[in-house]
Amino acid sequence: MFLRRRYGKPLTGCWRAGRTEKLKLDMVRAYVHGASGKGLLAGVLLVGFAISLPFWMMSTPEEKQQLTHRTTAMQVVESNVGPLDMKPEEQEHLRRMLREAPEEKELNFEEMVWLKDMSQLIRPWVADDAEAETIARWVYVYSVRFELSPELILGVIAVESQFDHFAISNVGARGLMQVMPFWKKKLGSPDDNLFEIETNLRYGCAIIRHYLDRYGKLSRALAAYNGSLGRHKYPNKVFAQMKKFKASRIDI
Repeated sequence: MFLRRRYGKPLTGCWRAGRTEKLKLDMVRAYVHGASGKGLLAGVLLVGFAISLPFWMMSTPEEKQQLTHRTTAMQVVESNVGPLDMKPEEQEHLRRMLREAPEEKELNFEEMVWLKDMSQLIRPWVADDAEAETIARWVYVYSVRFELSPELILGVIAVESQFDHFAISNVGARGLMQVMPFWKKKLGSPDDNLFEIETNLRYGCAIIRHYLDRYGKLSRALAAYNGSLGRHKYPNKVFAQMKKFKASRIDI
């Protein structure tokens, strides 16, 4: 049965098709208008993934690595937590911190007790005693070197990777402290392996120290590290984990 306009003339197929397309367009506009920021961001990321997938499938391993660094998701993260807004002197200082080799020294009795105690707390998270001891030792070395609380670093690791040093996030963050690969490129060490325990902890601790020097407050430094500056959810998660590692107080 035809729908009819005035004067009894039937509606044409073109008019109905045009009306349907207009309704669809109105629905899209209404959705975009009412969508949350996260919803729109998810849509952008999905479109970016769909566009990049054919190029990914035809790329060499080297090109895949470059393509990964250029995805929309990586650009979004880099714009929020990356070193793009670093002053030249900040960048140079951070580069020097990462290049300097840690000083080897013998642990005193108190430090050895801490190392054994923390290794036991880490052990349920990892494969064996040796890995737990390795993580605990490098956490201690770099927390002392960058003047941070060892319990703070353990709290960050627990939140970020649950002590999986091969962890990789959906935006490419890697290792124990989920360090983004663009830090390597920006700081001139592209060959560094962020899945190595020592390397990852060196980067992670240096980056937290950088943000702490910049913002002067631990909660803001942690939020910046996570890419959520101005919010308290992530710092509060880290503070809760610090207590599990016997932190006497919540500070650096």
